Amino acid sequence: MNKNAQIGGCFECCIKCLGGIPYASLIATILLYAGVALFCGCGHEALSGTVNILQTYFEMARTAGDTLDFIMLTYLFMLAWLGVTAFTSLPVYMYFNLWTICRNATLVEGANLCLDLRQFGIVTIGEEKKICTVSENFLRMCESTELNMTFHLFIVALAGAGAAVIAMVHYLMVLSANWAYVKDACRMQKYEDIKSKEEQELHDIHSTRSKERLNAYT
Repeated sequence: MNKNAQIGGCFECCIKCLGGIPYASLIATILLYAGVALFCGCGHEALSGTVNILQTYFEMARTAGDTLDFIMLTYLFMLAWLGVTAFTSLPVYMYFNLWTICRNATLVEGANLCLDLRQFGIVTIGEEKKICTVSENFLRMCESTELNMTFHLFIVALAGAGAAVIAMVHYLMVLSANWAYVKDACRMQKYEDIKSKEEQELHDIHSTRSKERLNAYT
């Protein structure tokens, strides 16, 4: 009898735990990560295949103009990632303030601290979205794991955006060096062509004079 009651209690506990899972948000999150992973993986392989096709089946000559186009494209992407980084820094700053208020509220008893979302520009001035430490919702929010998890996720997202900006800066440095190298190589190639042409002209002149002298002797 005790075993049946124990099994029933565990079963009810599992049902309650499963009932508290936000399945819609979980499915949406899984789809989001799966979509991003699929896009990144397939996009990377597709770009690699495109580069392989271009290098294998197309005759391409690298010029300074092509490298300059890549520099401009990378610069635009860097500006876009700078915007993403700036946009991501706002929720990090907001959650940091919220986390600080929660920590101060637990350390200092009786402290009445408030956080108003209007100061971050998230809501309009006429719409009041404010939470204070004296409210029950604030205490439940500070004790929940969602606040800590969301805060750290935004930090990781900000770090990822910063890494993308650093990568774009590195791309700009590499492309600028390649552009200078290709530009010097083009100048050197033009110099070699002019030099070869002049040597060929001198050789033709000497050959013509030698023939004229030979004809004069004969």
